[in-house]
Amino acid sequence: MSPTRRALLRSASLGALALGGCLGAETSDDGDPSRSAESRSGSDGDPTVLKARNPGGEAVVVDLAVEGDDAEDDAGTEGGDDDVDPVPLSRELVTSDERAAELTVAAGVADEGRARVRSFLDETDYETETVFVAPASIDSCYRYRIRSVSWRPGHVEYEYCRELRPPDAACEADTRDAVGLLFRLPAALRSPLSGSGSSGRSPCRAVGTEYDRIDANATVPGSDTALGDTGTSGPSADETGGDGS
Repeated sequence: MSPTRRALLRSASLGALALGGCLGAETSDDGDPSRSAESRSGSDGDPTVLKARNPGGEAVVVDLAVEGDDAEDDAGTEGGDDDVDPVPLSRELVTSDERAAELTVAAGVADEGRARVRSFLDETDYETETVFVAPASIDSCYRYRIRSVSWRPGHVEYEYCRELRPPDAACEADTRDAVGLLFRLPAALRSPLSGSGSSGRSPCRAVGTEYDRIDANATVPGSDTALGDTGTSGPSADETGGDGS
């Protein structure tokens, strides 16, 4: 005997309930906070970024977990404890306090800059934030202005422009300085960095200094504090004169 209409409707209803239960279980799993944070992508046109400069140097942030040669300790003197030299850090996503503790600042960075980098790493909440470290270099009399940063799991890109440094910043023509860019991203990105990029222009359209050129052979005197930089955002930090980058 063929099934009645009532029986078919009842069977369809039970099937729908069973399917709904399965879908509900999947949704519950996706609601896990760590998985939700990991899947986030975003961008920031006013990023939290710290810039530190090493005049004439090759790096700003170095990795204590990787050993090199010709030791220098954290104060920049010969003969570190392990008789090794920290290795310059490549672009990396710092995702934990433990990893942050393995990073330090290269000899040659001003004391104020060293303290700011350490504080920036230590004060980051790695449960909800990630630090993206990007090494760079620039002509001594110029600095970077960060325009924006965007991210997705395993990948970060930022935009910048270059402009002359303030008149009170020490610089020397025909010399390049190492710059460490540290971005604090408002997302817990657990995947290791698989790709990154940057794009920029020179000069910046809106110049933050009061002059638009500098003599090619000039050496501009300035205070050591101008060699370090921190700020809560790219453009506003640059305009305070504490840039140095």
